[in-house]
Amino acid sequence: MDSTLTWKQHIDEIQRKVTNTVNALSSLGGSTWGVTMREMRKIYKGVAVPQMMYACSAWSNANWRTRDKPYTERTLSKLQSLQARATRVISGAYKAASIPALDVETYLLPVEQQIFKHNVDTLGRVGPAERRHTEEEARRNKKKSPRRAIEQAIRDRQGPDIRRQERIVPYIVPPWWQGPQTFIETNTEEAQIKHEQIIQDEPDAIHIYTDGSGIGGHIGAAAVCTTTQETKSAYMGDDTTSTVYAGELQGISLALQIAQEDRSRGNSRSKVLIYTDNQAAIRSTAKPKGKSGAYLLRSIAKQIDELQLQGLNTEIRWVPAHIGIQGNEEADRAAKEATGWREGDLTGPKAAEPQQLYPLQSTMKTWSHKDTITSWERHWISETRGRASFRHTPKPSRKVLDLHDGLSKKHSALLTQLRTEKIGLKDFLYNRKVPGISSNRCPCGSGRQTVAHVLLRCRQHRQLRDQELGRLRGRNNLWKLLNERKAAAKAIKFIELTQILGQFQDRDLNRQS
Repeated sequence: MDSTLTWKQHIDEIQRKVTNTVNALSSLGGSTWGVTMREMRKIYKGVAVPQMMYACSAWSNANWRTRDKPYTERTLSKLQSLQARATRVISGAYKAASIPALDVETYLLPVEQQIFKHNVDTLGRVGPAERRHTEEEARRNKKKSPRRAIEQAIRDRQGPDIRRQERIVPYIVPPWWQGPQTFIETNTEEAQIKHEQIIQDEPDAIHIYTDGSGIGGHIGAAAVCTTTQETKSAYMGDDTTSTVYAGELQGISLALQIAQEDRSRGNSRSKVLIYTDNQAAIRSTAKPKGKSGAYLLRSIAKQIDELQLQGLNTEIRWVPAHIGIQGNEEADRAAKEATGWREGDLTGPKAAEPQQLYPLQSTMKTWSHKDTITSWERHWISETRGRASFRHTPKPSRKVLDLHDGLSKKHSALLTQLRTEKIGLKDFLYNRKVPGISSNRCPCGSGRQTVAHVLLRCRQHRQLRDQELGRLRGRNNLWKLLNERKAAAKAIKFIELTQILGQFQDRDLNRQS
C-alpha cells in the first residue's frame, strides 16, 4: 500500500514490471539476430506500454509535491529511460543514440505525449467530474482532482469542450427490439440490379436516399426523397464534433423525418425504403449498441418505432456510391452543400444544425491523437539532439517503419545506425574516445570516415559502389539512399559487402576472402 499517497511505490512497481518485459524482449533478439524490428515494436506496444500507462490518469495528475506540475521530472525521466532501453532493443541502435531520435526511428510516441493522450482518452470514456464537485473544490481552494486537472489541460490546449460530449448509455434498445429490415448485397453489380428491381416492384413505397459527407474539415448530412421531390439537410459541425459516420446516421434520421411528415399529411405508403452507401451505418441501425454516435442511433430507433406504430415498416438498403444512381448522387451533393461547399471552389451558407448535436467520443480520440502528434513534431523541431535522424525525418512519420518491411533484425539495426549516424565508423568511434581508435580519418585518405563518406565518396570502395549502387537513381543523395525502401536495401547490402563494420561482418564472406 502507498501509505503516503505519493505514487512513488506505484511508479517503482511500473519500473519493475516494464524492466522485466524489456528484458524478455531482449531475449527475442539482439542487434544482429532474432525477431524483426516491427514484430518487437508490436510486442512492446501491446505489453510494455499498457504496463507503463496503468492508472496513468490518476498518478500523472496527483499534483503531490510536484510544484503544481502534473508529475515530477524524476517520474518522467524514469519512464523515458524505460522506453529508451526498449527502443534500443527494438531498433538495434547504439546507446549513444538519443531518446528523441529513437522515438522517431521506431515511431513510438514519446512518453510525455503518451501520458497526455492516455489521460484525454480516459476522460473521454469516464466523463468529466460533476460541476458541483469542481465548484466545491475551487471554493475550498483544494488540490485539483485528476479529472479536473485533465479537463483543464484540454482547455489549455484549446481542445473540444468535454462537457458537451455525448453520453453513451450501456444499451439503446431492449434485446427484443425489432429494428428495420436491412439489406446489403454481396457486390456492386448485384446491388445495382436489386435497386432497379425494387424501384419497379415498389411503386407505392416512399423512396429516400441519404448520405453523409466530410469536406474541408466540415461534416454534412442529407436525405433526398425522389417520391415527394423533397430534400432535407443538416450541418453536423466540424471534424472535432462529428464524423462522416455520424453524418450518415443523421442522413437516415432525416429520411425518417421525411417519411413521418409524409405520413402526417395523410399519404398512404406501403413501406419506407431508405438507400445509403454506408454499410457501417446500416449495420449499426439494425443493431444499435452503446458506442460513439449512440445519441443518433437512439433517435433513429425512436423514429422507426413511431412509424411502426402507424403501420409503416422501414427497410434500409445498401446502394453503391458514384455509379450514377440519381437519388444517391443528389444526396451526396446535398450533404456536401450542407457544409457550405459549392461547386467550382465556391462557398455558400451552411445548412442548419440539428436540434441534437453533441461532440462524439471518437472525435475526442481523434483530437487527442492529432494534438499529441503536433506536440511531438514541435518538440522534435526544437530538439537539439538526434539531428542526423532529423535530416532524414524532419516530421515524425509512420513511413519510417515501411523502410524495415522485409528486413531481418540485423539489416534493420544497420539501417537505424546509418540513419542515426551512431555506427561503428571511425568518425563516431573516435569522438566517443573508443580505445584503439587514434583518428577519425578514413583509410582512403580523403576525409573523415562518416556515413556520407562511405556511401557516397570513399575511393576505397568505388568499384563496389558502382556495382551495387551504380544504376540507382539518387545514388549521390544520402537522403534518398536512406529514405526510400529499395535504395535503403541496396545501401545496407553495400555496407555489408565493404566489411568495414565488425558488428555486421558476414563470416561466410570472410572465409571466402
